[in-house]
Amino acid sequence: MIDARRMFHEIPQPNAVTWNVIVRRYLDAGDAREAVFMFSRMFSTAVQPMNFTFSNALVACSSLSALQEGMQIHGVVVKLGLQDDNVISSSLLNMYVKCDKLEDGSRVFDLLGSRDLVSWTSIVSAYAKSGKTLEARKLFDKMPERNVISWNAMLAGYVRCFEWSEALDFVYLMRNEIKYVDHVTLGLMLNVSAGISDHETGKQIHGYIYRHGFHLDIRVSNALLDMYGKCGNLNSAKIWFNQMSKWRDKVSWNALLASYGHHQLSEQALTMFSEMQWETKPTKYTFGTLLLACANTFALYHGKQIHGFIIRHGFQIDTIMRTALVYMYCKCRCLESAIEVLKGAVSRDVIIWNTIILGCCHNHRGKEALELFVMMEAEGVKPDHVTLKGILLACVEEGLVDFGTECFSLSSKYNVLPRLEHYNCMIELYSRHGSMHELENFMRTMTIEPTLPMLERVLDACQKNEWSRLGECITEKINAFKY
Repeated sequence: MIDARRMFHEIPQPNAVTWNVIVRRYLDAGDAREAVFMFSRMFSTAVQPMNFTFSNALVACSSLSALQEGMQIHGVVVKLGLQDDNVISSSLLNMYVKCDKLEDGSRVFDLLGSRDLVSWTSIVSAYAKSGKTLEARKLFDKMPERNVISWNAMLAGYVRCFEWSEALDFVYLMRNEIKYVDHVTLGLMLNVSAGISDHETGKQIHGYIYRHGFHLDIRVSNALLDMYGKCGNLNSAKIWFNQMSKWRDKVSWNALLASYGHHQLSEQALTMFSEMQWETKPTKYTFGTLLLACANTFALYHGKQIHGFIIRHGFQIDTIMRTALVYMYCKCRCLESAIEVLKGAVSRDVIIWNTIILGCCHNHRGKEALELFVMMEAEGVKPDHVTLKGILLACVEEGLVDFGTECFSLSSKYNVLPRLEHYNCMIELYSRHGSMHELENFMRTMTIEPTLPMLERVLDACQKNEWSRLGECITEKINAFKY
């Protein structure tokens, strides 16, 4: 790109095609910021950008989440009267969606004079990616024409939101409506099979993949491997993994390791990890998978081995890997090591703080959990609903009834809306420590309907503490639940 830029500046008067090439090549090279900069330089010349140049610049803004720059380009598009161009409008729509401005993207679509297949697919994909599958499906059903990309966009929305029943119905609809599918469709179908743990359907898809030569596509092969693993068919997963020997990659190894880890087979996962190193280098996802396997099987010795391997081979311990290490040590009841790993972090996000706070509660160390919460606040990290759960669990552990009540009432300070789990913690706090006045007042002022297990826990506390007035009220509610 340095040589290309030098040659570009040697051209006396670059035309629209030349400008488009330099913008596009920066985008292809992964330098979106420079692509946007070069696009802005065009306006110091008399050359008007091509529609593809606008599109490339907007794609660059999307990858950077550069909303302000994207809006400026939108302004230029309107001034030049190009808002009806489908290439530009589709890129504008995607830019707003990537910048979390779905409403603005929807307005771009609504203002289009003529809507082609690309713009229809873009808006359906936008709603689907944003988790608004109901709205996406309504738009999908209105499409005057559809292609395989449109179908894939809608199915991907269901898969992303784990709406497996809707996804399965949509797959059956696809089979009746379209004749040809691509590697994306097959990968999504395998995701659905994995999501509903239906390896028989997965096997049928496998047969189709093999008959039509899609098995040579590494993305399809990895999705197939992932499906067998998630469905618990580890024998088929291993057989397919061996058949992939000529074209498998790091993702394939990670998928197999995740399958072993998911089924609490940490020793087999570690054996596969040793074999993996003969073929390819591990990634941070590899270590995350192995550490999770060790955490789920309380395999502290193996977890320490992996930690040592990471250090010895000079792997950078980023936030994801550090969080996995903290989680493993907490689950394996080695809290001191977890705290040491936490202290080694240059920057700490809310996820790693939540992991260590909940880890302290898991180890019956509520006092340390609350001390860590104070440190978290001092660093300016904003608590979320998981943090609140950790604090309340720590209060239950330490018997801090007043402090727990204060924290629950201050949830609005952090813009955290109390959830069922938080109400459950408060009931446990009052019940375990015999704070019956507080418990009775809490039950009368709850803004959600208590579940049957909650009511049974309160009734148990009333019986132990001979608190008949509340006990009678709770008994009536329990009877109403049952009948």
